[in-house]
Amino acid sequence: MISLRAAAAVLAVLALSFASAQARSGPLRRPLHLPRLKSNQPCPVSPSRRSPWPSQVLNGRRPAYLVGVAGSPPGRIAVDFSTADALGWFGQKTPWAVSRSYGGPILVRGARIDRRGAVRFAKRGRQHLRELRWRRGADQGTPPDRRFRFLAAETLVRKPGCYAFQVDGRSFSKIVVVRVPR
Repeated sequence: MISLRAAAAVLAVLALSFASAQARSGPLRRPLHLPRLKSNQPCPVSPSRRSPWPSQVLNGRRPAYLVGVAGSPPGRIAVDFSTADALGWFGQKTPWAVSRSYGGPILVRGARIDRRGAVRFAKRGRQHLRELRWRRGADQGTPPDRRFRFLAAETLVRKPGCYAFQVDGRSFSKIVVVRVPR
């Protein structure tokens, strides 16, 4: 028979283990709340605005934006000139711009919403990550921008379609929806 002290010690270890797992995933790991589209429903592209950088747009709402690059029109990720990698994924640079008013960590996840389909991400090289994470204060802008933190990334898809991304910070959860034509 196990003593009360031993049982209490086991419970304490389990509680610490749970707390440690919570700290790693933290308050950023919320359930996904991506929109779902019915057949033939148009892609509900997020609002966009001009970026402070030439030939780029900011897709989404403050404080985190998906940056459209390479002259992509608002609400699109252009993979037109991308060739499939060895695993059949097409990619495009998709940096994130985060308002300096928010300095905390960022978690980005996504999926195709007009039918079944996954998204993968890369921060560098040949990665196929299921999510993007940046620590508090991360900024890859060179030189740093006084208005935004810059977080370099690439988005990988297998097929054209309507895709949604959930961007979670400690104090917000935002959705960015874009079309990926081919």
